[in-house]
Amino acid sequence: MSNFKELRTQDISHGTIANTFTNEAVIDLTSPATRIVTSFTQTSPMRAAFDTTIEQASKQLNTQPSDFILVTDEHQKLIGIVASADLQSSKIMILSQRLGLPRSEISLRYLMTPLSNLMGVSMKSLSYSCIGDALQTMEHHGAMFLLVTAANNEISGLISARDIARKLQIPVHISPIAHTFSEVLESIEHPH
Repeated sequence: MSNFKELRTQDISHGTIANTFTNEAVIDLTSPATRIVTSFTQTSPMRAAFDTTIEQASKQLNTQPSDFILVTDEHQKLIGIVASADLQSSKIMILSQRLGLPRSEISLRYLMTPLSNLMGVSMKSLSYSCIGDALQTMEHHGAMFLLVTAANNEISGLISARDIARKLQIPVHISPIAHTFSEVLESIEHPH
C-alpha cells in the first residue's frame, strides 16, 4: 500500500446530516439540462443485439423498465436506439407488411433509429443549458432522444423526451423528421 497516501481526517462528533439530493426534487424547463440526463456511467443502459426480436426486447423491458434500448452490432458497438413505445406501435405492423415477415420475426435492426439519424450534444454544452434548451433542440430535429457525449466524444448518456414529459408532467409533441425517401412515403401513408 505504499503507492497510496493517507487522507486527512477530521472530527465529526458534532456533524449534522446534509440535505440529500433526490431525483424527486422539483424541476422545470429552466432547470439545468444535466438534471435530466440518463448517465451511462451511473447506471448501465439496457442493450440488445440488432437481431433481437421485438418480442424478446419487450420481455427484456418487462424485467427492467426503460424508455429505450440501445441496439448493438455483433462487436457490441452502438448502432442505434429503439424507444420502448416503438415496441408497441403501429410501426411493427407496417414493417411486418413491408418486409413480408410475421411480427415474431421482426428484429430491432428494422425498428431502430440508426446512430446516423440521432443527434448528439456534449456534456460541456449541457452544463450551460437548461431542460427547455434540450427540448427545443429535440423538437427542432424531430428527435425523441439526444445522445450526450463526454470530452473524448464517447457517448456517456442520453436525454429522452418521454422522460422530460414524465418528470415535468408536460405534454411533449415531437414530429419525426424523415431521413430517407421510404420514411417520407411512410409518413404520407401513415401520418403520425
